[in-house]
Amino acid sequence: WYPFKLPSKTPSQNNVESYLESSAPHLLTLCKIISECTLAGDDAVAIDTVIQALIHDNATSMSMDLALFCLTTLWILARKSDQNKRKIIFEGLAFDAISEVMQIYRERSTDIDTMACGVLWSLSMDPKDRKHIAQGGGCQAILSVMLEHTDDDALQVMALGVLKVPSFDNIAKSTLCLKGTMAIATDIMQKHIRNPTIQSEGCVILGNLAGDDTNQFVVPFSEVVVYAVIRAMLNHPDPREVHKAACFTLMSLAPSAVNMEMIRRNAMTDDVGNITFTLLRRLRFGSPPSL
Repeated sequence: WYPFKLPSKTPSQNNVESYLESSAPHLLTLCKIISECTLAGDDAVAIDTVIQALIHDNATSMSMDLALFCLTTLWILARKSDQNKRKIIFEGLAFDAISEVMQIYRERSTDIDTMACGVLWSLSMDPKDRKHIAQGGGCQAILSVMLEHTDDDALQVMALGVLKVPSFDNIAKSTLCLKGTMAIATDIMQKHIRNPTIQSEGCVILGNLAGDDTNQFVVPFSEVVVYAVIRAMLNHPDPREVHKAACFTLMSLAPSAVNMEMIRRNAMTDDVGNITFTLLRRLRFGSPPSL
């Protein structure tokens, strides 16, 4: 199953070749090989090995423990260096393997879905790489997981955190819009109205998807979306991050006359109007909330 040749024959590399030629991946053997690669500084070999192990396990035994180990290893290696991130991103089978494992365990394990989201989050931190996450199917996999586990607070926090990052990229945001991200994010915000992190992350995503970086084009939003943003502010009178994110979204929507009319219509009560327009004046920031 996908054996590959290595240029030199260190003990760890000999073990890798033997492992890759075996009929099925074995977790204990894989752990030993990755440990040897780590000690030898062979991160590239470790990445290749866990990706190939994950691909093979997805097609054969579908071991939850092995899948979680592979994803955790990729997460650790991705966080270790930009070189490792690029190795994972441009190793042609990585996104397919991650998306497939999320699909396999979608109904069986939120732990695997959460860790897979963590891997994708780490891979998208460099602005140059964000479009690859969206184009490689990472965003679609995350949205599918969100729809499957709508009631899981922790997973939704992780998933929205991941989607927020590519939403700052013009190429990636077009993919997010096509996949129905605005509707899904709004629905999650309404279901988890008491969670301030979900409210602030959701607002940032909606604000980023409202238009391009120059605000020359602004997407007309539905009243449901506008209501969700204002409701986030009403239900969280104290956390500044929720207010900042919500005001950023409202300011992103405001260049559209249709959006502005909906904002005014949803801010008719004294409480909502005072919160919205006072904060818009008070927070005066020219850039979106940070990652």
